[in-house]
Amino acid sequence: MDQRGSHVFPSWLSFILSNPLRKWLHSPSKVIDKLGVKPSDVVIDFGCGPGFYTIPFAKAARRVIAIDIQPEMLEKAAKYAEKNDVKVEFLQSDGRHIPLPDYSTDLIFLSGVFHELDYKQEVLKEFSRLLKESGRLAIKEKTKRSLSPGPPIVKISEIKNLMQSVGFKVSNEIEIGNDTMILGKSLPNEQS
Repeated sequence: MDQRGSHVFPSWLSFILSNPLRKWLHSPSKVIDKLGVKPSDVVIDFGCGPGFYTIPFAKAARRVIAIDIQPEMLEKAAKYAEKNDVKVEFLQSDGRHIPLPDYSTDLIFLSGVFHELDYKQEVLKEFSRLLKESGRLAIKEKTKRSLSPGPPIVKISEIKNLMQSVGFKVSNEIEIGNDTMILGKSLPNEQS
């Protein structure tokens, strides 16, 4: 079931997402350090693309689940994981239904993906279901103009308002170049 929107980054351009210049500008290890990923964490890399952040997460966390709407991106990420000898689980989803148990995830990370979501509020509700009581949501988007081409600029207030509308408490904003990473915490829920 292919539910791609017309604004989803095309898989045939995935080489742009995994190049040395991007690694220098958007260092995955620095982002992971800022997130405080622990070796015991379960991490979802949502909109993983070809695995730019997935592989570094897999080297830092206990379990990593890479999710993308495009099977072609998942194939590229799987090859990248194999090449780097790391274990990653792969799921295809648009985010409205992710076949994982309630309260099973420590961190859900999105980089340059939030603006592509067709069903933002539904996806955020699904993330809330998946996150442990102490779980965190990190949404990294381009929020400032730059000379280089890239994704559209997203208003920080739009992301924060949507996160809060489904019950996340926005806890921090971290500037990373022309991007801002907005961190939210899931609020206590009725866990049995």
